[in-house]
Amino acid sequence: MSEREASMPTRDDVGGWSAQQRATVARLLAESIDQSPATMRSPGRRKLVLAVGGVGALFLLPWLAFLSATLPATSSGGAWRTAWVGFDVALVAAFIATVLTVWLRRQVALLALVITSTLLTCDVWFDICLSWGTAEHWGSIAAALVELPVAILLATSAAMLMRRSFTVIAQLRGQDPTPVPLWRQPMIHFASPRWKPEDESSDSAR
Repeated sequence: MSEREASMPTRDDVGGWSAQQRATVARLLAESIDQSPATMRSPGRRKLVLAVGGVGALFLLPWLAFLSATLPATSSGGAWRTAWVGFDVALVAAFIATVLTVWLRRQVALLALVITSTLLTCDVWFDICLSWGTAEHWGSIAAALVELPVAILLATSAAMLMRRSFTVIAQLRGQDPTPVPLWRQPMIHFASPRWKPEDESSDSAR
């Protein structure tokens, strides 16, 4: 065993440290850890999400005014105008939240991306279903050809951010940072660490 390996703290040593000492060492390790290629930034995708989100919000603002002026107040006894205008207001808010959180690089961008993607998918579904057999049918399909790729872009961007977050956490825990499919990724608060006490004893015996 080399002198450097012999000076490595053991689990018992770390257990005797104060919470502040452990936090200090954790910060130092986080600053010096090598960045995995899986966590490298993708400036092209970020710019694309910002551009698409900004265009979507700007387009929907005049569309809201158009719907408010042209949609009937009720249809078959329902508040038709309120339902659709309210839905598009929520979609505009989601687009704005997506642009702001991605621009500021906030972790909550994950939620904004997922919510916006979901709202866009719902918009496509209801537009096509409710316009089926009417004069607006083909217009709804044409809009879907725009909205669905945007929804896919936002959903895959959210998945990419999640994988990168899990990769960084694995690195800080001293685990294998190789990305795994999200459906196989355990919840980080309940994931048992891959490092076990016998690993330390086996290293010391070498």
